[in-house]
Amino acid sequence: MKSKKSFFNMSIIKQDFRQNGWIGIAYLLCLLFAVPLEILQLSSQEYVIFKDYQNYFFINTDLQIIFLFIIPVAAGLLLFRYIQNEASVDMIHSLPIRREAIFFNHLISGLLLLILPVIITSITTFFVTKSVKEFNSILTGSELLSWTGIYLLMTCLLFSITITIGMMTGMSSAQAILTYIFLFLPVGLVTLIIYNFSFLLYGFSSAFIEKKIEYLSLFIRYLNINSYDMPFTAKEILIYSLITIILIFIGLMLYKARHLERATDVIVFPLLRPIFKYGMTLCSMLLGGTYFYSTTNGVWGWLIFGYISGAFLGYIIAEMILQKSWRIFHIRAFTGLIGFSIIVIIILGVIKTDLLNFEKKIPSLDEVSEVYFGNSYLLNDFLDYKDYDIFSKSKEYIEAVRNLHQSIIEDKEFILSKRNDSSLNSQDMIIAYRLENGKILSREYNLPLQFLEDELKPIMDSKEYKKSLPEFLQLQNETRSIEFESNDPIAKQIVINDKKEIKELKQILEEELLNMTVDDFLSPSPAWGYITLNGTQIFENSPLSGYPIDWLKSFNHLSSWLDKHGYLSDAHININHIKQAQVTMVDENLDELEIYDIEEIYPMGETVHTITDKAVLTELLEKSIDSVDYPSQNKYYIKFTLTNGTHWFVTIANDRVPKEVSNLFNQ
Repeated sequence: MKSKKSFFNMSIIKQDFRQNGWIGIAYLLCLLFAVPLEILQLSSQEYVIFKDYQNYFFINTDLQIIFLFIIPVAAGLLLFRYIQNEASVDMIHSLPIRREAIFFNHLISGLLLLILPVIITSITTFFVTKSVKEFNSILTGSELLSWTGIYLLMTCLLFSITITIGMMTGMSSAQAILTYIFLFLPVGLVTLIIYNFSFLLYGFSSAFIEKKIEYLSLFIRYLNINSYDMPFTAKEILIYSLITIILIFIGLMLYKARHLERATDVIVFPLLRPIFKYGMTLCSMLLGGTYFYSTTNGVWGWLIFGYISGAFLGYIIAEMILQKSWRIFHIRAFTGLIGFSIIVIIILGVIKTDLLNFEKKIPSLDEVSEVYFGNSYLLNDFLDYKDYDIFSKSKEYIEAVRNLHQSIIEDKEFILSKRNDSSLNSQDMIIAYRLENGKILSREYNLPLQFLEDELKPIMDSKEYKKSLPEFLQLQNETRSIEFESNDPIAKQIVINDKKEIKELKQILEEELLNMTVDDFLSPSPAWGYITLNGTQIFENSPLSGYPIDWLKSFNHLSSWLDKHGYLSDAHININHIKQAQVTMVDENLDELEIYDIEEIYPMGETVHTITDKAVLTELLEKSIDSVDYPSQNKYYIKFTLTNGTHWFVTIANDRVPKEVSNLFNQ
């Protein structure tokens, strides 16, 4: 009985409630304001789409996040603030109470102050929701239990993080700062490492890492519940619960081992000081390298300067914080920086010389079971969807991709020299091999595609490549309507809903996509506009929901079908809308002038020829480009005059200009 009584001390709990009870009251008022009161406000408004509020996390999302990530942290700071003050910590620990009892009684006080407001809010919200008929079928009891459970879990986890961090420092201000740093440090550090690996390792790909990074930050993960409707899984709830319990016991062990005289020290445990110092130096070094490399368009010298200046700055700031003085400039203080620098130089040397054979590694044909070549962002999206198979098992395709990979490695210096050339069609492309052992080996490059046309031809001409494109993949989905929207100045849009016509159109689009050649990908023909396939609700959350297909002017079979069914005249501008065309030729270096608008370039032409012949007008219309993203080497610019009196400015590629037009400028 004596030990139990000494462990559970009601006097400490009562004292905590007297001093810090306002935290629980404030948390309760904030949550009542954010959730049940907001539900009542929504019910009183005239124009509210109740279906937008799919669960309780969507109710006053911003305020819920603010209250969750501030009040539990504040509770952890205030309840254990006495250990950061020399007088109070001596007084508390002079009492005949064991440290375990002191710790757990303050812990119990904090949990009660934080848990009760959430439970009271949940009960209040239940009755408020029941009073609003529109929410009865949307915000169900199970949704409320889910919100309550997750909000309680996050509250307890944040409280335990704050307590554990508090045991490592002797200053409340440092405890608050370090707590929030802890919430973002894992994701921030991993992101910096990924960015720097992409600078240092040619071909490094983060495609299989980026989607997992969000789980390293509690804040980002919680945001995704609201932004992307990604509820916590049972596995995540179990992991966060275990982390909460583990942190509490770590906090207890640190509390028992903590020296009382360390109050007011930034880091109270000598063992943790080097971790703080060199961790800060590393983060500062990576941040400096990232900044200078990015702002100088990839100059290696500036990367090294960023590493040196960042490491030096981070190290001296960490020393000043630990010593609580700016007077640190003596040789002994910088011996650690010298050792850190030697280790970094060795690591950079290993990476730069590729001693680990990372850059030159290409798996043999026998090792590869499947391969993917294409856009890295799309690969990231499709990995979680088993309905879309973007890898190919074709041995011929695998060999073609390996040959391209070999050429990329051999032409590394040339490709790197072209990465900042804005006149080239450079794209970020990824090569992902799925090996026989189940592992995936991936490499990502920014490629000037025109210079690799010979290697790309067997890949982009193959059906395997085209079938991995999102434009093709979405054709396999169920479609309820197809929209055609043009780029021309006369607003043209048609929507096809007939099931038979949709089926025929999808077959034609498949044929058009499969008939595309490497030239269509590297130098695509002008587009009339774009095509959107609207799927059923089953596919609303897929990466292919509403993915636009470029409506290329080279899709002749599609145009014939639209014309046959009477849609073509309503789908895009045609010769009947054109009165005349005035063509001029501009020889100026547009890259130096930095002009990006066709309408601004057109008046720069000295000679203007007027075209009225319908055959020539038709050809100009079909080959012209209506876009600000035109090739800067184009010399021919056109001003179409429409029958309604408006003007439409376009450009045309030099090799696509009709002979009748080019001859006018050669006379």
